[in-house]
Amino acid sequence: MLLVLGVTVGVMWWDRGAPPGFRPPVEDVTVETINREHRGVRLQGTAHNEARLKQTISGSDEVWWLIPLFAKGDTISREVRVLVRTPTAPDGFYGFEDRTLEGFARPPGSLLPRQARSALKKKGYSIADDAVLVEEWVD
Repeated sequence: MLLVLGVTVGVMWWDRGAPPGFRPPVEDVTVETINREHRGVRLQGTAHNEARLKQTISGSDEVWWLIPLFAKGDTISREVRVLVRTPTAPDGFYGFEDRTLEGFARPPGSLLPRQARSALKKKGYSIADDAVLVEEWVD
């Protein structure tokens, strides 16, 4: 049992860049320089709130929002390199919003299911091959 627990904690530590319950060191990055090797990041950019997606977790009342983030001031691009996942609903009044955020950077994987990719495509956006998902820290 200790071996299973040790392996589980080790995998979580490796995936998150910090032991469970802790945050990894924060590194300042930009939308252009972020990559899948980063763990704790701080970045600034322009969120395209018009393309936001609402995710609900089945079996719970947990809600997450997926919002494309582009370089600060970029309201024209449509190829998403950074997707923000946050429990805080964006202001529906603004189509675009400059944001500064901190969070875990990771490959989108199962957190960006096929339905979400399809919904973004219907809104005129595409996901870059090297896209990074940032789970925002909300304190």
